Amino acid sequence: MMKKVGVLVLVMCIALGSAFANGEQESKEGKLAVTYNGELQNGEYVIGLSNSYFGNTWRKQMVEAFSKAAEEAKSAGYISRYEIQNGDGTVNSQIAQINSFILSGVDAIAICAASPTALNSTIQKALDKGIKVVAFDSIVNLKGVYTMDYPWEQIGMDSTDFVAQQLNGKGNVVVVRGVSGAAPDKGIYAGIKQAIQKYPDLKIVQEVIGEASATKTQEELIKVLPSLPEINAVITHCGGDAIGAVNAFEQSGRAIPIIIGDNTAEYINWWENQKGYTTLSQGSTPGCGGAAFWTSLYILNGFDVPQSMMLGVPHVTVDNLSDYSGMKAGTFISPNFSKEYVLKEIIEAAK
Repeated sequence: MMKKVGVLVLVMCIALGSAFANGEQESKEGKLAVTYNGELQNGEYVIGLSNSYFGNTWRKQMVEAFSKAAEEAKSAGYISRYEIQNGDGTVNSQIAQINSFILSGVDAIAICAASPTALNSTIQKALDKGIKVVAFDSIVNLKGVYTMDYPWEQIGMDSTDFVAQQLNGKGNVVVVRGVSGAAPDKGIYAGIKQAIQKYPDLKIVQEVIGEASATKTQEELIKVLPSLPEINAVITHCGGDAIGAVNAFEQSGRAIPIIIGDNTAEYINWWENQKGYTTLSQGSTPGCGGAAFWTSLYILNGFDVPQSMMLGVPHVTVDNLSDYSGMKAGTFISPNFSKEYVLKEIIEAAK
C-alpha cells in the first residue's frame, strides 16, 4: 500500500532494470518508481516501532529518540502518523505487536527484537504485504529485512582485553549479562568468552543477569557478593548496568574493582569523581531509535539504502573522560541522529 506522496515526487512505471536515479521500490499495489532528489518528500506514510522491552533506561531513551524524530517528520509533512508499541521482553508479545501493525496497514516497521530468529515467520508476513522492515540494535536474521547493528562481539572482546591488560592477565572476574535472549547479550557474551581464552589466569567466578538495568544488576550482585572471593573486575553488558555494579560493591562494603562502564551519565559522573580510577566505558547509543525512524523513511522515499548497516560505539577512557563532564542524569552518550547525520554517517557510509 504505497501512500500518496507530494507533488515533488515523480511516480512512473519503469522496468526492473532501471538505474538508481529512478529510486525504484516495491509498493503494496505493484511496482512503482520514486525519484529521489536528495530530499525527503511530503507523504502519507505510517511508520511503527516494535520495541520488545521497555524495562531499562536505555530502551526508554531509544523510544524517546524514535518519537522525537517521528514528531519532527510529522510536523514537516513527511508522514501522516506513527505508532509505538512496547513489549514485556517476550517473543509472544512482540509477535502480537507486529501482527497489529500488519492489520493497521503501516508502511514500515522499525524493530528492536526480542530474538534474532523467533519473530521471522511473523516478520515475513509483513514483508509479503510490502511493508518495509528495519531491525536495529537487537536485529533479526531474515532476508529482506534492513539491519542496523552494533559490533557486539567486539564490545565483549574489547572489554575483556582491557581488563586483562590492567590486571596483567590474572584475576577474578564477574560478568553481567544483558537482556535475556536478545542479540546484544548473545554477541557481547560470545566476545567475552572468545577473548578470555587468551588469558588462562583470568577467571570468570560469577555471572549474573542484569537485563541492562542498574537496579537489576545491583540486586543480583548483592545476592552473590558475600559468597565470592576477591573480585578484580566486572565486565558489564555496557547498556545501563554499570552504576548498579558500583552501588552493589559500595553497599557490600567491598573494594570497588575495575568496572567496565556503559556510557551512562550516572556512571560517567561517578567516574569523574574518583581519583586515579582507570577503566573503559563503551556502549551502544539509544539515539539509534531516531536513526531507525529516518532510515525507514529514506527507504519509503525510494533512496538506495544498503541492506546491512553498522552503528558506531563511543569509547571513553581516562584520556577523553573530561569531554563528557556534566552529563544530564538519565542520559547516555549518543550522537544526535538527525536525518542528515543518518544519511551521511550511516546509510552512505555503509555503501
